[in-house]
Amino acid sequence: MENLLKDDERDENIEDPRKHEVVGDVNIEDSKKHADCGDETMEKLLKDVEKLNIKDSRKHEVVGDVNIEELRKHAVEITIDRERLHQDLILSKDCKIVKASPDYNHTGEEFPIQLCAFGAQRFTSGRHYWEVELTRENTPPKNYWLIGVMKDGNLTARDKSTFTPFYGFWFLYSDGPRGFHINTNPSVKLSLTPRPERLGVLLDYDDGQLSFYNVTERKHLLTISSKFSGSVVPLFNPGAGDQSELRILDCPKPVYAQIHKDIRT
Repeated sequence: MENLLKDDERDENIEDPRKHEVVGDVNIEDSKKHADCGDETMEKLLKDVEKLNIKDSRKHEVVGDVNIEELRKHAVEITIDRERLHQDLILSKDCKIVKASPDYNHTGEEFPIQLCAFGAQRFTSGRHYWEVELTRENTPPKNYWLIGVMKDGNLTARDKSTFTPFYGFWFLYSDGPRGFHINTNPSVKLSLTPRPERLGVLLDYDDGQLSFYNVTERKHLLTISSKFSGSVVPLFNPGAGDQSELRILDCPKPVYAQIHKDIRT
């Protein structure tokens, strides 16, 4: 679905950030309707892949910048649940910075899906937005990471084949030189240029959408459409290919909201 923002709509009015969606958003729920993995299923999945390839070829073009201030109206404080932390992860005191332990011995070439950290916050309705920093000054860029959401209670999943929307996982991940992927089945590779330095995540529980944004470039990257049920929690994974940190940020309040508050006082 292509939603392009017209020139005359770029004004100071508050806009729905979903107006900035680009061609090729994946509808997971449609793919799941054909649960038996037959020809129809594969054909539908391949069509989803085709759509994403169309989006890649157009280099994620949108008309107009994403209104980050509007997204931040839905900002929530996110922390990582220390009680459910993987033993090979190192977590800061404020539960917002995580990285793999230098002693972690990762075998194999696949992304270490088992190093997931889970948000302490649970969502059952509404819109919720958070940002994650992937690059810091004077440090190498973080090339390995996983960011998304999962259905709460799916903590026993450890095999990569179960980390799919069918089993209650929705995420985008960067696997170093192997590129960016979303966890559809089969997995879909994306071309995100430039590499996100700060990633924005918008969970729209009621509308069944998980959207990702390049905050620095003010661009919408992709939206995964599905159907959420039960409690959903943020999902993070710092990977094991580098020692750079994955940092959950405190979103600044929108400027216009602060001005409005000052006027009232």
